[in-house]
Amino acid sequence: MKDAKLFNSNLDVIDEAFEYLINQSSKGEKGQFFTPRYVIDMCVKMLNPQEDEYMIDTAAGSSGFPVHTIFHVWRQILEDEGLEASHLFSLEEKPPRCKEYVEEKVFAIDFDEKAVRVARTLNLIAGDGQTNVLHLNTLDYELWDEVTKEDDWQNVYFAGFNRLKKLRPKGSKDYREFQFDILMANPPFAGDIKETRMIARYDLAKKPNGKWETKVGRDILFIERNLDFLKPGGRMAIVLPQGRFNNSSDKNIRDFIAERCRILAVVGLHGNTFKPHTGTKTSVLLVQKWNDDPKIGALCPRQDDYNIFFATMQKSGKDNSGEKVYVKVSDDLGDFLLDKHNHWIVDHDLFNHDGLTEDGIAEAFIEFAKKENLSFFDLSPLSKGGAFDAVKYQQLMDRIEAVELLFSKAKFNNESFRVDAEFFQKEYMNVVQVLDSVETQSLFQVATKIDVGHVGSMVSEYDESGILLLQTRNIDEFFVNIDNCQKITQKFHQKLRKSQIKKGNILIARSGSFGKASIYLDSAVVNSADIIIVESKKDKVNPFYLVSFLNSKLGTSQLFRFASGGLQGHVNLTILENLLIPILKSDFQDFLELLINLSYHNLIKAKEIYQQAEDLLLTELGLKDWKPTEESIAVKSFSESFLSSGRLDAEYYQPKYDEIETTIMKYGFIELIKISKNVSTGFTYDSADFVDNGIDIIRINNITQYGLDLSNSVKISPDNSSLRLKDKVAPGAILISMSGSIGLCCCIQDEINAFINQRIMKLYPVDFDGNVLAMIINSVIGKMQLHRVGTGGVQTNLSNSDILNLKIPKLPVSVQQSMSQSINKSLNFRQKSKQLLEIAKIGVEKAIETEEETATAWINQQLESLGVKLI
Repeated sequence: MKDAKLFNSNLDVIDEAFEYLINQSSKGEKGQFFTPRYVIDMCVKMLNPQEDEYMIDTAAGSSGFPVHTIFHVWRQILEDEGLEASHLFSLEEKPPRCKEYVEEKVFAIDFDEKAVRVARTLNLIAGDGQTNVLHLNTLDYELWDEVTKEDDWQNVYFAGFNRLKKLRPKGSKDYREFQFDILMANPPFAGDIKETRMIARYDLAKKPNGKWETKVGRDILFIERNLDFLKPGGRMAIVLPQGRFNNSSDKNIRDFIAERCRILAVVGLHGNTFKPHTGTKTSVLLVQKWNDDPKIGALCPRQDDYNIFFATMQKSGKDNSGEKVYVKVSDDLGDFLLDKHNHWIVDHDLFNHDGLTEDGIAEAFIEFAKKENLSFFDLSPLSKGGAFDAVKYQQLMDRIEAVELLFSKAKFNNESFRVDAEFFQKEYMNVVQVLDSVETQSLFQVATKIDVGHVGSMVSEYDESGILLLQTRNIDEFFVNIDNCQKITQKFHQKLRKSQIKKGNILIARSGSFGKASIYLDSAVVNSADIIIVESKKDKVNPFYLVSFLNSKLGTSQLFRFASGGLQGHVNLTILENLLIPILKSDFQDFLELLINLSYHNLIKAKEIYQQAEDLLLTELGLKDWKPTEESIAVKSFSESFLSSGRLDAEYYQPKYDEIETTIMKYGFIELIKISKNVSTGFTYDSADFVDNGIDIIRINNITQYGLDLSNSVKISPDNSSLRLKDKVAPGAILISMSGSIGLCCCIQDEINAFINQRIMKLYPVDFDGNVLAMIINSVIGKMQLHRVGTGGVQTNLSNSDILNLKIPKLPVSVQQSMSQSINKSLNFRQKSKQLLEIAKIGVEKAIETEEETATAWINQQLESLGVKLI
């Protein structure tokens, strides 16, 4: 450990050694994942413990919170005495005040005896020989008397426990309540408490009907227990799993906290913070117990309304594998920045590291605390921190992801009282501000129907000649995509009346294609599965305006804000009913109807022209009206079957496949491999590497027969080492899916910065039109060949050779040119349709942010530039 600089350390090395000593196998069983030092430091800076205050960590682990609290106060003492704070974690002599503070004021409790023994060693070194780190079960305080009577226990912990007992309220006989000024903890957030005796001691273990729960999350009980440890006016920082901040089922916990405390701040930690041990998303909650009496504790007078500080960590501090990311001297140089002890500095935005990095969340909160006159950032002349600096505060709030918000504003249109910092990110709050400035009504108020399509399996009801069944994969921006649509029996369709979709209904994907909304414009009544169906009140909201709004940033922002389920996203009906819809002038809404109808007609035209090109192909091969034979029996010799194909499954030898192959062979063909170059397949990216903003990764669900759809693509950082140049796509590339929807193919039209994912083949055609080649592969000619060779059970797969051996009809150049012209014409109509929809979305945003007349003028200007006339 000498080489690891045990002394003069910032404790990162100590923490790693501690985790090693605590036995890897015990970690995680009760959710005990040790808090990174930079998170601890942020909490200490934000709660600003003082020399005269008592502090405790009730789930101490390596005693990170107590040790860093000691350092914080020691710096104040050394500065007060005019001494230099050189190496705090060392054996050098310190003023008596330092020793007295550790002996009398700082406490730690943990249920893991091994953790306690190691933590005591750290505190012994830091505190010059005395320690108040105790081996006790914080939650089961009822048994403390029994535990503390044991001789072995008393030999080690007696002195510290005696000091702890003195901190109970006057006259208290049990160990339920204490009088601490500060509590910081990261309680275990895995596992439940099931012992009835323990559960019965906690209000948070009660059901709404007053009965007791049979099991309660360990961290939930810690919330209540920790608040009981604090005196009135006492303050707490606690690390909790994200669900406690946003799960609707945990609203009672948040109500309990808000009733007993002022919520000071919520800091959303990065998802990598506790890796590699767990990927659980967490946040830090900071609160101060209400107190109107300055004689019994710090003042925190109860208020009906007050400001809360919400911040979200943007710099990860760790990579996706849990390795720390360090600050570099500059982007150009590979050297890492060193602190005054020659340690590397973790790259985060939680606080300024000794003046070497930028100010962060902690510094912004300190200014916030001064502005709010919070008791623990004194504004007297003796205060070393200085008075509130409005300019500094504004600059910090502009740079980091943070907002301050009134408690009443945080609760507005927030039925489940979510307090996760991500819920109040600037992007969302900007939209809230815009919607606050105009007249709005909830979706519930402007709709006659908000329902969800059938949820559950209906495979047994599928019928190829039945009624269309729309699913989440069929929901695109604005319009339904009925390609590859399932069908159900007429009888089942009639049974599912509430799932039926009619012309003019708005459809919202509940998950999967989450965030997209379509308007159904066909006259035929169809059915739906797992899709939200909205029917608008026409006298209030034109459905064409509604679908435009829902697809605009003002609509999607609300959907994503209220969604649950991370990247996948999921929204329930209750949330959707509360979506705010601006009420715009009816003539503007009607104007949008014209615009969207024109877009829809362009889309229909694009499909018709594309079909004409495909019909030309099939006519050329004599397959225009071909229908697969229903004959399912084929008799093959051994040499014709297994010896030539290596296949013994009956499906492979179905006569319909032979019919297609015979037709192609008679016409004349060339194998795909002979007209392809630069063939490659994609890379398997780790989903943990996906980010909100970055380079598009093309997955199978992004490939459509009409081109690439990246509206729901995942993204990866441009710095990710997994990116390979050979996986990058360029104009003219043909992409072919190798799994699931096998053989689905598209030709890249434009220059884009995107890379292919696994199970996608990329190739470039040689002496063959790319759009025509993609059409052939997507047509019955390609599909039948690829379905024949596909292998696998639940999911069909293709090998490289399966695709490259594909027989491509040797079409004359003149036929290729004729087909290519039609395809290009189709693409142009499709592109114009997309442009009109984009104009509609932005037009809606402009109408809401400015006024309808301004938006109308802008729309007309855009239409004129496209050479389009609506009327």
